[in-house]
Amino acid sequence: MKYANLFKYRSIWMGIAIIWVFLFHMGEFIDVPFLKQLKDIGYLGCDIFLFASGLGIYYSLDKNDNVYEYIRKRITRLMPMFWVVLLGFIPFKFYIGQMTWQAAIGNVFGIQFFIDYTYDFNWYIPITLLCYVLAPFLKKQLDNFKSPVWKIITLFVIIGVTYAFSSQGYMMLGMCRIGAFYLGMIFGQLGIQDKEISVAARVIWILLIPVGMFVTWYSLMNFGFDGWNWATNWLPFIISIPGICIALSLIAMVFEKAAVGDDINKVIGFFGKHSLEIYLAHATVVMIFRDYMIKMVDSAYNTTTNWLIAIGISIVGAFVLYWIDRLIRLPFKKEKVN
Repeated sequence: MKYANLFKYRSIWMGIAIIWVFLFHMGEFIDVPFLKQLKDIGYLGCDIFLFASGLGIYYSLDKNDNVYEYIRKRITRLMPMFWVVLLGFIPFKFYIGQMTWQAAIGNVFGIQFFIDYTYDFNWYIPITLLCYVLAPFLKKQLDNFKSPVWKIITLFVIIGVTYAFSSQGYMMLGMCRIGAFYLGMIFGQLGIQDKEISVAARVIWILLIPVGMFVTWYSLMNFGFDGWNWATNWLPFIISIPGICIALSLIAMVFEKAAVGDDINKVIGFFGKHSLEIYLAHATVVMIFRDYMIKMVDSAYNTTTNWLIAIGISIVGAFVLYWIDRLIRLPFKKEKVN
């Protein structure tokens, strides 16, 4: 198996990741012990998104290093759907007294997270935009490094720099994820170089999956709020991401050899290809249903039936966003964005 083979199954990883994030945000009614533990760390799906994004962006920049074209394609892929969601988010926040005109402008430009997260839609969009801006520089550095040691050192430097935000807990939540994006770029470079993933490397990465997940889960269960400030509630997971993606790719390779398995791949891949729409729709529903109706209006709304309705609304919302996005990006339909 080569690193280049991983790119083919990127939508599978993202499909699993969005289901995991969905479970985390909308799984308040889950009581089965193992599923509850898995649900409790479902926010780690975002790290898989960023890893997959880093890999894809390296490929994109390798094909065309025109920074202007690269930024334009990324903005037209991400922002139109985000702005559509803000058309509902901003008025609603004004209605409940949690929005200012300055913050509204900050959200429109995707920078409110860095100014005051209290009025921010979500950390993921601003961090993704920041990664987009950093990517051309990071790729240039990667391509200049002759030894893999420098790539590892740079990864630790990136992670270390983000600790400057440890006194601002919520900021740390996003900034420390940039390391996962950079790691994805490293894997993207290995794919372009047509490197082989040795059996030993596969085994080591896969064995690291439970290590990173356990340390992360242990921190979440035992360190409380400090785990967020120290980033131990998600940072250890970075050593699990490559193994998870390699394992999912290997499983998908087996599945595609059988009709039923190939159908499963297509379904999960469909969720992955449309994970942005799903994420934006469900984040909006969670904000209204969990953070407002349950926490601010009446906790009696927290029932399995209501959560299932919320899930249904999220799916419909994602479908609507998909079609709106298609209409908005119609002039760019001949452009393929990785």
